[in-house]
Amino acid sequence: MKFYKLHGAGNDFIFFAGIRSLKKDKIIELCDRNYGIGADGIILITKSRSNFDFLMKYYNPDGFKADFCANGARCAVLLAHELNYFKKEKCRFRAGDGEHSAEILSDSRIKLQMIKPVSYAKGLKFGKVKEEFFFLNTGVEHTTGYFNDISKLDINKLGREIRYDPRFSNGTNVNFVQRSGKNILKIRTYERGVEGETRACGTGITASGYLDMMITNDFGIRKIITKDGIEMKVALEKGKLFLSGPAELVFEGVIKL
Repeated sequence: MKFYKLHGAGNDFIFFAGIRSLKKDKIIELCDRNYGIGADGIILITKSRSNFDFLMKYYNPDGFKADFCANGARCAVLLAHELNYFKKEKCRFRAGDGEHSAEILSDSRIKLQMIKPVSYAKGLKFGKVKEEFFFLNTGVEHTTGYFNDISKLDINKLGREIRYDPRFSNGTNVNFVQRSGKNILKIRTYERGVEGETRACGTGITASGYLDMMITNDFGIRKIITKDGIEMKVALEKGKLFLSGPAELVFEGVIKL
């Protein structure tokens, strides 16, 4: 079976085109970086027979399906374009959380429409951490806290404690954010399903950027800097929420499923 390896800001994925499901054990095996191809998740794309250009299904490396992955979705847009699922720069697709639109920009970045949260929860406290956390949903659940210096944090330890807090019936992704200038944020994320820190998390970047707009009442574009120093942008345009960032096809190959 042919596969494709893509990444969005270092968040990497294995793609298969034209199949609709994979068994849990096979997903875990393929995502293993020692015994498989290695990835933060697996994405299946199929050409749509309805009003969409394609359909997207996302699996975490633990083998369980998730509603959405924004870095993976940008990669899906790039691959779908390469496979001629759509011809021009714009497309519409459906994922587990519903309909999305996207555009391939002139600088090879991809602009993706996200689900805009209608509200957020504030005042969340966890253990001995003095900082306040916020909760909101951008297609998947995210909990975000602001810190003075995120480089000094043990992301896996703190993230794991919050991710499994009993207040979250489905668990949560956890973002650790640092303000680094006007409308500029640095971010590190512990991802549910990966069960550890990833290089970047698109839904977490979107959640943190939009949260910052709401709590400051400043709705200007947010530049979000990932762990590797890659710049992403979160923007609100005519009431719609967008995430812009890179996507790259790394290699392709054949593997027995």
